[in-house]
Amino acid sequence: MKAVLFDLDGTLLPMNEDNFLRGYFGYLYKHMAPFGFEKDSFVKAVWAGTDAMRKNDGNTTCMEAFWKTFKACYPDKNIDEICKEFGVFYSTEFENTKAFCEPAYEGAQQIINEIKNKVDKVIVVANPVFPKNAMEARIRFAGIDPKSFDYITSYEESHFAKPNKNFIKEVLEKFNLKADEVVYFGNSEKEDGKVARDLNLKFFLTGNIVRDENNKEPFNEISFEDIVKTL
Repeated sequence: MKAVLFDLDGTLLPMNEDNFLRGYFGYLYKHMAPFGFEKDSFVKAVWAGTDAMRKNDGNTTCMEAFWKTFKACYPDKNIDEICKEFGVFYSTEFENTKAFCEPAYEGAQQIINEIKNKVDKVIVVANPVFPKNAMEARIRFAGIDPKSFDYITSYEESHFAKPNKNFIKEVLEKFNLKADEVVYFGNSEKEDGKVARDLNLKFFLTGNIVRDENNKEPFNEISFEDIVKTL
């Protein structure tokens, strides 16, 4: 085994996604309101950009897909200025969203350290709908040093997003990894498990599991604390 892939939200970082999103949009809009945004249309524009990232076809980065769509929602605004201010938010107030996550797993850093002693690469394959500094912040929310990982996906670099299997393929190709050299841990049957199955990756469900009612083949499940035992 050469590499371990970890999803972030609900896997490394325990969370109820609805609670997190409520806090996230509250803080984001509060920061951006002085720029003349109306709340409902602003939230819709962010969701439209997120949808564009999820549907991204690989011709642009997810970051470019987001801002192209967001700009179409607000053609009269200075998008370069808005983009810069989003960056300020992710470097400052975004830290407050930790209150909307669940407590980190006890000993999470030690578990990651033990995994690093067993494989060559430990990679976070978070859905790349956030910038790198927001990804790193949420890893810290999980009680883990972001420097523990060899690579963290982000919207600046990724050209696909979950549930597109090309998102994971892009990571595998980046590190010249074959399917039988990887084990993938995630909490979503659809966004993680189905993709792993399609790519013939060894996969375990863990964390705040999200079921897929259309899934007919159960996935192996494991507690976060027992992950090291599978390697």
